[in-house]
Amino acid sequence: MYSAVEEAAILYASDHPDQAAALLLDFVKNNADRKELKPWMMLFDIYQIQGKKALFEELALEFVVKFERSAPTWSDDKVPGVQTENPKAGGGTAVEGYVALTGILQGDKDSLFLNLEQVAQKGAGLRLDFARLEGLDASGSRRLVETLQGLKKSGKKITPISVPHVTELLKALLGQGSEDEEAHWQLLLNLYQCQGMETEYEDLAVEYAITFEMSPPSWESMPPCRQPVEAVMADTPDELPHDEDTFFMRGVISADSAQQLQDLKNFAASRSEVYLDMADVSRVDFVSIGDFVGVLVGLNCGGKKLLVRNANEMIRALFGVMGVDQFADILKRKIG
Repeated sequence: MYSAVEEAAILYASDHPDQAAALLLDFVKNNADRKELKPWMMLFDIYQIQGKKALFEELALEFVVKFERSAPTWSDDKVPGVQTENPKAGGGTAVEGYVALTGILQGDKDSLFLNLEQVAQKGAGLRLDFARLEGLDASGSRRLVETLQGLKKSGKKITPISVPHVTELLKALLGQGSEDEEAHWQLLLNLYQCQGMETEYEDLAVEYAITFEMSPPSWESMPPCRQPVEAVMADTPDELPHDEDTFFMRGVISADSAQQLQDLKNFAASRSEVYLDMADVSRVDFVSIGDFVGVLVGLNCGGKKLLVRNANEMIRALFGVMGVDQFADILKRKIG
């Protein structure tokens, strides 16, 4: 069984899904006496990713009879499996892009703010990490407020990461009497609203009104940054770690994923524990897996604890072949 699993994993990683499926189906049909879940789950994933609903449902009926338990369920949202490479493609569930701010945020960094907009527009929104930000000037705060408000009004979800850090940076800039100080107040109000921190927002709003002798934006008038936590939890079967510790990967991990791997390294730099969510990764290319594994090994050797969750069965099998579980915890995925 394990040779079939390993061979199928390598075939799939080498972009030969039909051959991988044929190998697994042959094993399933010719080993009716063995109740081994792995090849079945791999086959379900291939059919799902390829959009082969009829074969998926036929296999599900056989699965129920053989294992006397519920089979995985078909999901129209996961067709095709590589949809996250083009988040705007019809029918797919888009993911949020990730950008980490570093150094001093200044308003004249046109390329940075253009990148924020482009990353957000390509998907469902933007995951903006403040962990490595060292400071902000008034023009940077003002332009970030304008960018975030523009994205929210266009329907993009904004998820701030490491908010306590940037909150402290901003608080240190308040009350100094600078003419441009208002921009820092407005950014802090925006971040409080993004996090659903209404009490903190109202307290700061009172101080704002006293300081500038004008009314701040009301809580209700500001568009929300992201879905309520309850809605996110309801849509995701597995337990979610804190957003601040999760890096969401997407598409096919291949030679074209250098930027995504660099983003992962940047994301992990300020953390001791990192969750890699691979729910939106359809395949890890066999030719390029060495680059991916190299990043994981480097992070592990640097003292980072890595936990991989929501990887499909084909990827999990490939990780088994490559020994990824030696330096990262591969979390179990629920069936169904």
